[in-house]
Amino acid sequence: MQTRVKRRSTARRAIAATAAVGAVAAATVASVQLASAGEADADAVARQTCALDALPIPEGYQSTSVTGMSDDGSVIAYLAESPDEEGPGPRQLLYAGGEVTEAPMLNDYATLQDVNADGVGVGWTFMSGYVPYVWRDGELTELPTEEGGSAYAINAKGDIVGSRESDGTYIPVVWPADGSGPVDLALPEGNELGSATDIGDDGTIVGYVKVEGDNSGDPKPYVWHADGTGDYLAMPEGVDLADAAAEVTDIKGGWASGWLSAPGAAYGGVRWNLAEGTAETVELGDWVAVSAEGVVAGHLRGSPIAAYQSGETLVELPGLIDPADNTSGDNVVAISADGSLLAGDVSTGAYDADEQPLTNAVTWTCE
Repeated sequence: MQTRVKRRSTARRAIAATAAVGAVAAATVASVQLASAGEADADAVARQTCALDALPIPEGYQSTSVTGMSDDGSVIAYLAESPDEEGPGPRQLLYAGGEVTEAPMLNDYATLQDVNADGVGVGWTFMSGYVPYVWRDGELTELPTEEGGSAYAINAKGDIVGSRESDGTYIPVVWPADGSGPVDLALPEGNELGSATDIGDDGTIVGYVKVEGDNSGDPKPYVWHADGTGDYLAMPEGVDLADAAAEVTDIKGGWASGWLSAPGAAYGGVRWNLAEGTAETVELGDWVAVSAEGVVAGHLRGSPIAAYQSGETLVELPGLIDPADNTSGDNVVAISADGSLLAGDVSTGAYDADEQPLTNAVTWTCE
């Protein structure tokens, strides 16, 4: 069973053919709020402003959520949904250059997990088994596997990473941009399964490995270097790898990010400096994204507020409703390599008396 699922959907109907869907909502510019910083950082951060832009919501839909973004921020994948079971089915959308197009999926539970600057997207869904696919040049194509698998990420070159199924377990793989593959990534001694979750433009791959073939073991964060060698990732000070459960979910440049659960450490986000071989927990919740400069973004742990963290400085991001009324929470899903553009979801309230949460896919442009 796969563990990395970023989005889930309500009851669906078939998705229509590719179509443009409207213009971008007007930008809202708001000053970021400093959550905690030293005096030296406070002046610099306080001068920043972030422009909040709501991505277009197609007619007949009430909720959208970001599913992926290219590292340069030029292409954003997001999902439009209706919480009304009698409403239209979900639509996977791509936003680029001020225009929105639709990428029809294999079924109602499929999304694009990642996309590159060329608009090539990857993802997976479940049919009779797990099915990995790539969206390229207006066509959706299944990626080759013998027993099925999942695709999670793509780099600028077009290399795709994920996992393939093998006798009821999962093996980390890469589908090279030349169309070959899948190519198995070596598991460290004693491990029986794992998955590659992201790939850098230099070919560095991150993911996790496990000892237990029945998926009951704790995942251990792992990196496959471009030269073909591999290593477990470092643990924060005071954390023993043997006691930890962690996954890497994002890599840019010499930095990676993900989540960590371990005795003596608060559950939540963690970032790794790959060049220095160090790790540290951050004040953000799980599934944090990272820039090439080590800025991480997500949501404040135990809070409904979206935020990013640079060094030890936390900066809150503006939302669309009062945090006191925000029951579903705002969250950054992706951050560009240079850290200037963030994409994610903000709460817009509830749909009906059943309190079904509604979100709007947005970007924050910070200067």
